[in-house]
Amino acid sequence: MTSGHQPARAQPDVDDCTYNLFRNKCLPEIICAVPEDRPVPAFIGSEQWSFEQPLRPNEARPSGFDSQAAQAGVRFNGFYLFHALAAIPALGASLEFVLGNL
Repeated sequence: MTSGHQPARAQPDVDDCTYNLFRNKCLPEIICAVPEDRPVPAFIGSEQWSFEQPLRPNEARPSGFDSQAAQAGVRFNGFYLFHALAAIPALGASLEFVLGNL
């Protein structure tokens, strides 16, 4: 191997991944991120979950999205569940108020 060649990565970087985001209808702060090249988990049913949007590389990540946790979640489960605080408007406004006053 010459110095100009890099070995291939075993897994793509999580920030290079496009995710499909699904939001829980009963608990809208719960989001499931599924890489577009992975099957949607069986628990994501149309009665309890709705498709939110694709999340492409280099786009701003939603609040609560942790890239390292996403990588681990996808590696072991095929998906990543996270809690998005901004999905709760009153809580988001309260956090902004508190953080702004610190």
